[in-house]
Amino acid sequence: ATTSMLDKWARERTRYAPGFGHRFHKPEDPRAPRLLALVDEAVARGACGGEFAAIGRSVQAVLNERAGKPVPMNIDGATRSVGVLAHAWEQMQQGGRIKGPTPPGYRWTYDGPPVSEK
Repeated sequence: ATTSMLDKWARERTRYAPGFGHRFHKPEDPRAPRLLALVDEAVARGACGGEFAAIGRSVQAVLNERAGKPVPMNIDGATRSVGVLAHAWEQMQQGGRIKGPTPPGYRWTYDGPPVSEK
C-alpha cells in the first residue's frame, strides 16, 4: 500500500515526499529521531497505538530502497504524528469533544481504496 500511494503522489504531485530528507541536516535531521523515540515510549505505555509513526517508517523504508541511500524522516514528518497525538491529548484533558485542527471549509473526504474490516 505504501508503494502504491508513493507512486500516486509522484504521478500527481512531485517525486519528493514531504517530511523526508533535509537540505542541511545530513545524514539525518537530529530532531526527528528524538520525537519518534518519544512516540515509541508513549506506545510502550499504551498511551497511543503508534500507527502514524509506523506509516512514516514504512514510507521511509520505501524511499530508502528507491534512492539506494537513506532518506530519513525530517522534523516536519515527525511532528505530523506528534502534533496529532498532542492535539488529541489536549482535547481529552479538557473533557470536550475532539475537534479536528482543520477548519470545516478545508476538510477532506477519503476517496481511496475500501478499508477492509479486521
